[in-house]
Amino acid sequence: MLTFALLACSIYLIAFAIFSVPKWQPVEQTTPIVQAGVCSGEALCIVGKVTAVIDGDTLEIDGTRIRLALVNTPEKGEPGYAEAKEFTKRACAVGVSAVADQDDGQPYDRYGRVVAKVTCEGVNLNAALLENGHAKILTVYCSKSEFRTEWWARSYGCG
Repeated sequence: MLTFALLACSIYLIAFAIFSVPKWQPVEQTTPIVQAGVCSGEALCIVGKVTAVIDGDTLEIDGTRIRLALVNTPEKGEPGYAEAKEFTKRACAVGVSAVADQDDGQPYDRYGRVVAKVTCEGVNLNAALLENGHAKILTVYCSKSEFRTEWWARSYGCG
């Protein structure tokens, strides 16, 4: 009888422990996630989903506006604007995973946007725009950008 009582008590304690633990509830992310090892340097490392493509060199990751470091695509009304924006939409479609590695040398632009190298599902968007003729390198920032020594920056004018 004592063994049965101990067994019943043990089952009760196990059940109590299991059912008294609160269920995990996902929390909406409102600040950038920082993940060590994914980005270089000391600045922000934003890991999330593309939430908007503004133009060829500007997009949002989890609502944070990102301006691509060292590259410049045509502005609205200029030749090549639609093609550059479409290229960015294909390379970094809304909903895909993306990483924005903020530029340590120029963390923000004059409009308050995060300046970064962006990778979408393994594709370096900054480099891809240059390689495909949709962007030009912004040589005026080569002297201060953390990314000036990367192959894509050197190949297109920072070196």
